Amino acid sequence: MRPALARLAAAATAPVPADLLAWAASTGSDDGPLPLLGAGRRAAHYPALLWNGARLHLAGAPDADGLTLVALASAAADAPVELLEQAVVTGLALDADLAAGTDGGTLLARPTTGVVAAAACAAVAAGITDLGPVLDLAAGLMVVQPVEDGTVAEAALARGHCLAAGWLAPRALGAGLIGMPDALLPTLETVTGRPAEPVSVPQPSPVPAGRGERAADLLAALS
Repeated sequence: MRPALARLAAAATAPVPADLLAWAASTGSDDGPLPLLGAGRRAAHYPALLWNGARLHLAGAPDADGLTLVALASAAADAPVELLEQAVVTGLALDADLAAGTDGGTLLARPTTGVVAAAACAAVAAGITDLGPVLDLAAGLMVVQPVEDGTVAEAALARGHCLAAGWLAPRALGAGLIGMPDALLPTLETVTGRPAEPVSVPQPSPVPAGRGERAADLLAALS
């Protein structure tokens, strides 16, 4: 996660494309829990993750960078860095597992499985240990895309959606919204038109309290 934090810090001072600056001007303000990296503005969690996801995609950033932002956005202020690292590792593992089932071969359509990976990351960062219900809900938040590659802007927005919707999933679950039990595989099969391989859902392990940096410290460094 440390390399991802370093890249995010660099993005916070790097030039921002004009179209993203215009978006930031209309979406952001001087206040808000999350920065719009490099734009000098802040925003609420959902629009900030949507914007930052698009920004990171256009910059060619690795998936770990977006998941690190999701973890920071989802964790309690005093969450230890070890918990954030576990959240990012969980998201990356699930992302790789899901991507293997939607790459290659003949598909009817392509779901944004990054939503499910980001939801797992957000859940672990928030201290949730039973990921199954979170992933069930996240399955319904995926966007169905054509098999053919879309425009650069469409791909950027899709990446932003993955981060924002992934952050939203455990919060919606906590507010009482639930998904269909065991929804993930049937949803993947319906969208792709082919059998879905069982997904290995990582089980978070207990994280020591730790005495190092906390989520609030790491997030403040990006502001």
